[in-house]
This record gives sequence, C-alpha cells and structure tokens, in this order.
Amino acid sequence: MKKSLLVLLISNVFIFGTIFSDNQASQKLLTRALANHGVLLFQTLNYHWNIEGKEFHDYHLLFNKQYNALFENLDLIAERIRAVGGKAPSSMKEFLKHATLKEDHRVKINPKQMIINLHDQYVKVINDIKQSIKDLEKSDDFGTRKMLEDLVEMHEKTKWMLDSLRK
Repeated sequence: MKKSLLVLLISNVFIFGTIFSDNQASQKLLTRALANHGVLLFQTLNYHWNIEGKEFHDYHLLFNKQYNALFENLDLIAERIRAVGGKAPSSMKEFLKHATLKEDHRVKINPKQMIINLHDQYVKVINDIKQSIKDLEKSDDFGTRKMLEDLVEMHEKTKWMLDSLRK
C-alpha cells in the first residue's frame, strides 16, 4: 500500500493542498496564466486607447507593442492548454473567474500612473508564473515549464522597461 501511494505522489503534482496529475496541474496553472494575460491585455488596450497628454505618442506606441506581445502569449498559452488535454477559457467571464489580476476600469488616469499600474501587474504575473514553474518542478510536462520560463524572461524585460519609465 505504501509503495503504490509513493508511486502515485511521484507521478502527480501537489498544488495548493491538492494532488493533480501532470496534465491536470498544467491545465490549471496554464488556465490561470491565460486569464491573467487576458486581464493584462485588456488593461494595456484600455491605456493604449485612452492615453492623453505629452506622453501620448511614446506611450501609445509602447502599449501597442505590449498588447501585441500579450496577444501572441495568449495564443501560445491557449494552445498549450489544448496540447495538455484541456479546454482554454473562451470568455471574459471565464478569464475573470480564473485570473488573480484585478481589472483597472478607469478611463481617466494619468500616464505615469498607467506605467506604475502596468509595472505592478507584470510583477504579479511574473511571480505567479514563477510559482507555477515551482509547482511543476516534479512534473514530466517539460514543454509547459519551458514555455512558462520563456514567458518570465519576456515579462521581466517588459517590467524593467516600465520600471525605467517610472523613475
């Protein structure tokens, strides 16, 4: 009995007090990552569309670059969810249900605060993805871990750029 339980635990992933199979764990973590990217995408679009002031041109272009990258990431994550046997969330309601990020509904916001808010959101996304990588440490899902590591690298660069603009 003990041996079979040990084998079960080795071939599964423990997340937040629950044991999942490798694919179930990956689906759960990827779904949260997808949802957070969706919230971040719409926040970036909001700022892109509603930026005003002397920073308009530069920030408008920056937000354009960021939301295009986020859209590519959304597709990548959704396809990975499908590759590990899951179904990608398909509505904003589902995204908001699974996301740990909170939406910023404000339309009137000063440009500096937009940068600060996006920076803080990227910090949260990076930390969440890093935790997901740790949660998948004993998993055989190398593809998901590699993809998440690549996302961290991309987001850390964006965070650094936003941090430079905050000063």
